[in-house]
Amino acid sequence: MIIRLPALMAAAIATVLVAGCAAKYDTITPDVQANMMSDLKAGKLNLDCGEKCALTWMSQAPTIHSLDLAEKWDDLAEHVMQIGYGSDLAYYYLGQSAQGLGYHSAAITYYSQSLALATGMNPLTKCAGAPGGGTDPCQGVDLVASIPVLIKASQDVLAQQERAAATPVVYHKKKKTASTSSTWVAPPLPAPADSGWVPPPPASK
Repeated sequence: MIIRLPALMAAAIATVLVAGCAAKYDTITPDVQANMMSDLKAGKLNLDCGEKCALTWMSQAPTIHSLDLAEKWDDLAEHVMQIGYGSDLAYYYLGQSAQGLGYHSAAITYYSQSLALATGMNPLTKCAGAPGGGTDPCQGVDLVASIPVLIKASQDVLAQQERAAATPVVYHKKKKTASTSSTWVAPPLPAPADSGWVPPPPASK
C-alpha cells in the first residue's frame, strides 16, 4: 500500500491538532485577568503555548478578529492571552489592544514581535499558509505591510508625549485692576441729644 507524502503529512498535522486542542488558561479568574492586563501594559511576550493550542487559536481567530473590529481592547487581549498561542497574528492583536488602550511602548513591542514571526522561517508561527487555517488564516490582515505603519503611529505619540513633558508650564498672574470706588467721606456726627440745659442770663451791671 502506497501512501503519498502530502496526504501523510496532512494526516499527521490533523492528528496533532485534534489531540492538542487546548488553551493556556481554561478559566479566567479575577487574579488571572488582572495579571493579563498588567502583562499587556508591560509589553510581556508571554504567548508561550505551542502547537497544542494551535487548533484552539484557529477556531477562535474569527471571533478574535471581530473583537478587534469592534475595538473591544480588553476583551481582545484577554481572548488572545487566554489561548496563549504565540503566532504572528496573535502578537498583532496584542499590539492592537495595547495601542487602543494607550500603551504605546507595549504596542511597539508586540508589533515588532509579530513582524519578526511573520518574516521568520518557522511556518508554525505564521498565519499565512498555516495548515487548517481556512481560506483566510490571517483574517484579511497584511501584517508585513500594516505593522510598520502602526509602529510609526505609536512612536509619533510617544514623541509628542516626550515633547509635552519637556515643555515648562508657564503660569500667568492676573493683573490687578485699579479701584474705581470714589473717595470716602466720613459721615456727619450725630447731633447731641437735648439735655434741657439753658444758659444763664448775663449778669446785671
